[in-house]
Amino acid sequence: MTGPQHPAQRIVVRANGAELEAFRGGEGDGPVVCAAHPAEPFGAETVELLAATAPRRVVCFNPRGIGGSAPAGAAPLEQMVDDIEAARRELGSAPWTFWGMSGGGWLAMIYAHRCPEGLAGIIVESACLCFRERLGDPGCALSPFFPAWRAILAGRGLVDEGSHAGPSSGDGTEWIDIDGVGQVFRRRGGPALLVSPAPVSSAMLRAMPILWTFDARSWIGSVRVPALVIAGGADPVVPTARVRAVHEALAGSAFLVADGAGHVPTVERRADVAAAVASFLGAET
Repeated sequence: MTGPQHPAQRIVVRANGAELEAFRGGEGDGPVVCAAHPAEPFGAETVELLAATAPRRVVCFNPRGIGGSAPAGAAPLEQMVDDIEAARRELGSAPWTFWGMSGGGWLAMIYAHRCPEGLAGIIVESACLCFRERLGDPGCALSPFFPAWRAILAGRGLVDEGSHAGPSSGDGTEWIDIDGVGQVFRRRGGPALLVSPAPVSSAMLRAMPILWTFDARSWIGSVRVPALVIAGGADPVVPTARVRAVHEALAGSAFLVADGAGHVPTVERRADVAAAVASFLGAET
């Protein structure tokens, strides 16, 4: 894999009353590759990574409230997608391929559901169909039921077997610190919903009540855009079965399990990922 021949350029695109910070670079023919994440900023490094994996022109957006984009504050995932589609039209770009890594995979699915006319295809990497359902899976390292955290949380009265069922509203939630575990997202005064042993960014803290509500299960079967789904075979954050469910729900999608790879295999610059992406983009053209 080789990187882009020119450094990424920072631009600002006005769309739907927002000012979206974007970085673009890379080279190649075919639809532009677009990427964004709902809680973490992307910059020149992400452009370089994607352009090194896929020989295409790449543009990475930061949704409103992320990185250098305005206005401030966490936005609904649907608003982020609508903004990015408006930015595509503002730039005069033909339909592009949206590459969603981790939480960006949710944006990819929502994009394909809401604005399929703006897409040549989607790549969904290390993402699930329902965040709440995944966090109830003891195989997910972010789950309060994960073996490393469960006993400590149970000792604090923070484990409830029914906590991840029912409505997915993010209202009435809070973050607390628990010794021996890390930062815990929970219902206010109630059970733990998510555990992060590593420090959580301020953007992720703000966004979690929105991310917690993501659930594509009722509509994902209606998506009809070309799709590639990528899973890390050793991903501790999104069990492979959860990613496979995305593939099975997206009719006609291609699927790669990167053996031994962790969360977001693309960051490992693996040859198998590059080959799968090249095959997908070539078929999509």
